[in-house]
This record gives sequence, C-alpha cells and structure tokens, in this order.
Amino acid sequence: MTTIAEPDVPVAAQRRAWGVVTMLLLFMMVNFMDKAVLGLAGEAITTELGLTSTEFGAVGSAFYLLFSLSGIVVGGLTTRFDSTWILVAMMAGWCLSQFPLLFPAAGFGTLVVTRVVLGAAEGPAYAVANHAAFTWFPDRMRNLPSSVLTLGSGMGVALGAPILIFIITNYGWRWAFGFTALAGLAWLPFWLRRGGEGPYGARSETAPAEGRVPYRRLFCSGTVLGGVAASFAVYWTLALALTWFPQYLQKVRGYSLAQVGPLSIVWHVAGFVVIVVVGVLTQRLLARGVSTRIARGVVGGVAVVVAGAAMTALPHVGDAATHLVLLTVAASFGYVIFPLATAVAAEIAPAAQRGAVLGTVTAVATVAGVLAPVVTGALVQRAADPAEGYGTALTVAGLLMLGGGALAALAIRPELDKERLASR
Repeated sequence: MTTIAEPDVPVAAQRRAWGVVTMLLLFMMVNFMDKAVLGLAGEAITTELGLTSTEFGAVGSAFYLLFSLSGIVVGGLTTRFDSTWILVAMMAGWCLSQFPLLFPAAGFGTLVVTRVVLGAAEGPAYAVANHAAFTWFPDRMRNLPSSVLTLGSGMGVALGAPILIFIITNYGWRWAFGFTALAGLAWLPFWLRRGGEGPYGARSETAPAEGRVPYRRLFCSGTVLGGVAASFAVYWTLALALTWFPQYLQKVRGYSLAQVGPLSIVWHVAGFVVIVVVGVLTQRLLARGVSTRIARGVVGGVAVVVAGAAMTALPHVGDAATHLVLLTVAASFGYVIFPLATAVAAEIAPAAQRGAVLGTVTAVATVAGVLAPVVTGALVQRAADPAEGYGTALTVAGLLMLGGGALAALAIRPELDKERLASR
C-alpha cells in the first residue's frame, strides 16, 4: 500500500500542540483521581455505611452504568461541535457530581447516584481527549501524544493517592471526593485559555477531503475488533484495580492503607516508563517505515499478553518481592494498548468520523468497567476466604488479557483495512 506523505508540523504549531496535550494530560489526571478515590476510601466507606462486598462492588459498577452509552453519544457530538467546549462541559459535570457526598446525610443511595452521574460525565473522556489531541498531529505523529494522555491514568493515581490517603485519614472519605471536585474546577480556566482544536481536525481548513465510510464496515474491521478485544480485557483489569486492589492488598497481602499509597506509586511509575518507552519506540518504528500492523498491533498485543501472564501468576506467588514485580507488570504493561488501539482506529477512520469512532470503541471496551467490580465483589463474597475470591478474580482478569492480547496481535492490520475500506 502506498504511503501518502503528510506535511511537516511547523515549530510554532508543535509548541501549541504540546501545550494542548499538557492540558489534556492534566484533564486525564483529574479523571483518574476521580476513579481512584472510591477504591482508596473503600475500607472507610464500607465501615461507615455498613456495606457488604457485593454492595461495594455494585457501587464500583454503578460508575460504569452509563459510561459506555455516554461515550457513544458524546463521541458522536464531536462530529458536530468543537471538542474544546465538550471537554469543558464534561469537567463541569465531574465536579458538580461529587459535591453532594460532602453532606453527612449522604449514604449508599447518594453514593450510587453520584457515581452513575460521574461515570456518565467521564465516559467519553479518553476518546474526546485523544480526538482533541489528534487535531494537532498528523497520523505518523499520534502515538506519542496518545501515550502521554494514557499516562494521565497512572499519574492521576500515583500523584493523587498520597494526597487522597492523607485526606481520608485526617479529614474523612467525604473530603477526598471534595478534593477531586476542586481539582477539576481549577483546571477549567487554564483550558479555556490554552485549549482548542488544531489544523488536523475535520473542521479545519487544512483538513484533507475524505469520503465517509459506513460505520458498520469500520466497526467490523479486524483493526477495530482486535483493538476493542484487547482494550476490553485491559479495562477489566483497570476497573478491578481501581475498585478492589487497595482492599486486596490490605486483606490478603497484609498491607496497611498507608502502605498501599506507595505501592500504587511503584506500579504506576513503572506504567509511566512502559507507556513512554513504547510510545517513543512505535513512533520511531513508523518513522523508519515499519508497518503500523507491527508498530501498533503486534507491539500492543504482545504487551497485553505479558500483562495477562503476570496477572494469572499473582494468586500463586507468596514471596512479597516477586508478588510486587508481577503486580507491577500486570497493572502497567497492558495500558500500552489504549493509545495504540486508539491510534489504529483513528488511522482507518475519516477525520469527520474519527470522534464518533473513538467514542464508540472506547464505549464498548469500557463495558468491562460495569462488569469487573461487581463480578469481583460476588467472587469475594461467595469464596471460602478472601484469598480464594481475589485469586479467582485475578485469574479471570489474566485470562481475558491473554486472549485479548493475542487477538489484537493477529487482527490489527490498519494498512490492509484502510485499503479495503477505500476500495468499496
């Protein structure tokens, strides 16, 4: 397949582009602090409200109840409206949804409702943030900015966890939710000043003219299906980690809440390194003429398989050091599939349909977030002891990543799929 040369990005535009990416990175950091606070405050919440494991799992799953549907709807809106203002509306929704939990009377029902509303506001976050970033970069340069946005997940937890744990310990779990809301409000004026869409957006005067492709054909391509399968598996692990890892480490591995924060920093720092290294590596491979099938599909799929192998081994390891190494690999390597799967989906989708495609792909993958917390809660509650329940949950997550990663490595073929879509 012939590669179409894309214009170089001017230096001034590159500076503006990376400024926008930095703001979107902060956006994703707030996003993942919002997600992490429930898991970090889990022990305090269940104790104060008297929740069972199944009920707490239901709270975790409530966050994802409208998450996927919102991703599809808002992703579609990017084809009509500037993503700048969509991001503003989303952040405002995040902040407003968390303030009710500051009231002492707010109980289980309020917790569930606010998590549903927060999930609906956050569902499109990753897709819309990537869409906004991609308007500043040609295809060959999108791996690294997408990887940087994926870093927001780890950075939000790693940098936010110590602060949130301090607040939970000294001021109570309710103020931890209040802190994340205030962090979001602080982001808004900076984005309004520095944000915006770039020259590679569908509404830009420099955007290339492209014919539309039926969505059915886009979503049924091996590239999209392979990326969704691997992303679903990794998102299952992400939802499991955010909701249950703090309690797993306390109840099964014997760590205190104060120790959980530093441990989470360890595996998230490892995630930073892996994501940046893979982002730089794949971008260099593309620059040297390596196919996107190899640079994005195979590399991403293999990383997910490695994470899955580490996850399935976790229940069988007693040594603390080995366990931490495996936990770090399991919780970090798989994340590389998010920017790579996003990049290949954007590669085959026309610019005018890119936001809708990314929103739908993310929405389908994040259905795992609805299932993982409540399934884990049921497994833990029904098991003879917590170690058995968590062991089964970790094995399920590992097997999903093994299968999803293998499918991604085999099915992601952007060059072939783009050629097929253009020829009909």
